[in-house]
Amino acid sequence: MAKSTILIVSLFLTQFACSNVERLDTTEVKDEMEGYKIKRVSPAQIMEEVEALGNQISSDLTSELEKQIKTASKERAEEICQLKNMHVVDSLAKKYNLKVRLLGQPDIGSNNSLYAKEKEVLEAYAEIAALKQALSNNIQSIGDSLFIYTAPIAADKGAGKLCFSDESGFAVWSIILKKAEVIKNIKPIK
Repeated sequence: MAKSTILIVSLFLTQFACSNVERLDTTEVKDEMEGYKIKRVSPAQIMEEVEALGNQISSDLTSELEKQIKTASKERAEEICQLKNMHVVDSLAKKYNLKVRLLGQPDIGSNNSLYAKEKEVLEAYAEIAALKQALSNNIQSIGDSLFIYTAPIAADKGAGKLCFSDESGFAVWSIILKKAEVIKNIKPIK
């Protein structure tokens, strides 16, 4: 009788142990899958999203840059100008799968990694800055798969003087967005 009781208790415990499945949070996976659904979007919707993302990202970058510059040592200032060890840059790059560059006057002639359109926009910004006129944001399409959103950084933020020794304070964010990532961000109209 004792053997059968032990056998029943063992079977019960085995069944109980095997049925205790850990619940996983599938919210992140569900959101990721939502981004892969086929969406019908117009070119105008895409441009609106590029504008909205670019504005938000450049604003976040500028406020973080301004905070970091205020308290930076000489060594840290060099890192800031190269966008090294800046949490906001890393998190935005990861979240939106994008590339961020801080550009200034010296990049016009010496930076061979710039796209041709990016260089043209940078040259135009430099000419306008030299005339002390207001600069505005710009969107350029590179082929069918990339957008470059450029946003000038106000001279009073100090990036141009610190990073490029430019007395006019000229500095520009160049945010390279992938079209697929922009489309993923567009909420479908229901």
